[in-house]
Amino acid sequence: MKLIPSQYHELEVICNTMIDNDARCVTFISLCGAEGASTACVSVAKRLQSQNKSVLIIDLNPINTFNPDDKLPDTCSPWRFDDISCQLGVTNYQEVNLLTIKHLAAIEPAKNKHVLNDAIARLKQEYDYILIDMSPALKLNRNNVPLHSLSLCSELTFVAVALGVNDEESLCKGIKELKQAGHSNIKLLISQHNFAPLGERIISVLNKHKNKWPKLCNNLKSKINKQRWLFEHH
Repeated sequence: MKLIPSQYHELEVICNTMIDNDARCVTFISLCGAEGASTACVSVAKRLQSQNKSVLIIDLNPINTFNPDDKLPDTCSPWRFDDISCQLGVTNYQEVNLLTIKHLAAIEPAKNKHVLNDAIARLKQEYDYILIDMSPALKLNRNNVPLHSLSLCSELTFVAVALGVNDEESLCKGIKELKQAGHSNIKLLISQHNFAPLGERIISVLNKHKNKWPKLCNNLKSKINKQRWLFEHH
């Protein structure tokens, strides 16, 4: 997992948004996966820790379980939300305080929003911030913690959106799902790492119109292909 450098403006904006919303329990979620929600979650945790804040990450993503270097130890204690084990089961891994779904003993209690809210309230007594890394909003899995379970405890929801991966339809559907589940304070995190360079996108548009204006399109493509900077990721 490649983290966002702590000095980047993106992290400053996220942390300031959390402060402005007085949000201590924050959910990070993507639409389909691989949009960067987990990266943002861990990067924010690292930045807050550098500011002497105590932070706990709760990994509730069975599709892409938190494991930054594929060496997450298997010796962590099993835990659950409906008893004190969610406090005793916290492991410190690479300077990150973590509860991972990999060691969640029972999924059923987590499907009750009141049980989950009570558990988060207990954890708030020990940590300044609780960051929840959720399963993608548009992927169904029987091991998912339902979105509505977080509706009481999550004070702010960040949705990671990747240009070149997510389209308007999937974004609208994902936001609708979150709102129907009771999430009202939703902010977007826009990622450009999968967005095709400008040159590729221009060539793609010209190819769509080359049958109608073949000479013009070929001339423009020839000129664009000579501008190599248009094909670089910035």
